[in-house]
Amino acid sequence: MRDTRQHGWRGFTIETEAVPVRHCAVPAGTPVTYVALVRISRAGELAADWHLPQYAQRWSRSDEAHRDALDYAVHAIDSGRLGEPGSEPGSLVGLAA
Repeated sequence: MRDTRQHGWRGFTIETEAVPVRHCAVPAGTPVTYVALVRISRAGELAADWHLPQYAQRWSRSDEAHRDALDYAVHAIDSGRLGEPGSEPGSLVGLAA
C-alpha cells in the first residue's frame, strides 16, 4: 500500500509520498528509512513531479518525509517557480529546501 497524503495550497494540489527504502546489503533488523516524493498539480495538470533535492537523505519516519516534502512544495509554489495557470513553469533547480 502506498503511503501518500494530499494537501491543497493556493489552488495547487500537493501529493506527498514516503517510500520505504530497504537495502539488501545491510544486516537484517536495520531500521527502514524513507525517501520523500512530491507531485504538484493544478486544474488536473501536473506541474511538478520529483523527489526532494536531498535524495541521499533518508528520513527515519514516514511523517518526517511527508512534512519536509510538503514544506518544499509550499516553498516552490510561494516562490512563483511553478507559474500561474497557463504559463510555463520555471526551473526548480537551486530552490533551497
